[in-house]
Amino acid sequence: MQHNFEHDISQLENNTLPENWEWISCSKQARMARYNGDPACYFKEFIPKSRLEVLKSKFRGTRCEIWVKQAKIGMEAGFEVPEILATGVLKNKHHYLITASGPNGAASDYLVRKPENNKAKRQEWIKAFGQYIGAMHKAGIVHGDLRAGNILMEPILPPRFVMIDIERNSHHTLVPLSLVKKNLVQLIKRISFKDFSAKDRTLFFKHYNLAYSRFNKKEQKALALDVIKLVKKQNLWGGDQNI
Repeated sequence: MQHNFEHDISQLENNTLPENWEWISCSKQARMARYNGDPACYFKEFIPKSRLEVLKSKFRGTRCEIWVKQAKIGMEAGFEVPEILATGVLKNKHHYLITASGPNGAASDYLVRKPENNKAKRQEWIKAFGQYIGAMHKAGIVHGDLRAGNILMEPILPPRFVMIDIERNSHHTLVPLSLVKKNLVQLIKRISFKDFSAKDRTLFFKHYNLAYSRFNKKEQKALALDVIKLVKKQNLWGGDQNI
């Protein structure tokens, strides 16, 4: 039987934690809490960045509404997103969303070099992650903030991936090359060679292209060079930020 969140929401919007809830860190454009009961889930209040965002939302929808729309697009394309348990509008007119919890870890926890990560399995996970991102682009889906930390992962073979933070996603008949590069830059710029070697990156890129099947060998090489140049331009080659 699903938990009734009505009372919880009335308390959360007044900045009070109901029983079994805890606040969790997030960006300034949101407020988030985790419910540690059954089912485990997350509450997210979408806070507009500015009055301009509020105005734009009247035409294109709020970030919450875009999240719901992109979730439907992703699921119809065969990708898993957290189950929506409740959604609505708070007294302050901010939209909120409650979603079921996915896997406990993010892809970044398992793809990087760690003593606890089995070497052979990690190579299979990297291949699967490359295929996952390639299939995502082939389906016309661009993640708005494609960090490995924004893809939850269950470390099985084959691994289970769950896409989160999708309110800035977009959908295209054919993904513009600039957005292909943007997503690949978002992935590569946040990870060091110590944690993810050149061999690991080549393995990921190979299986990304096998799944996407859009670029020939010459185009693949040009794409890789362009992504490297863009990361170097941001002075992040080698990973100066966390995943």
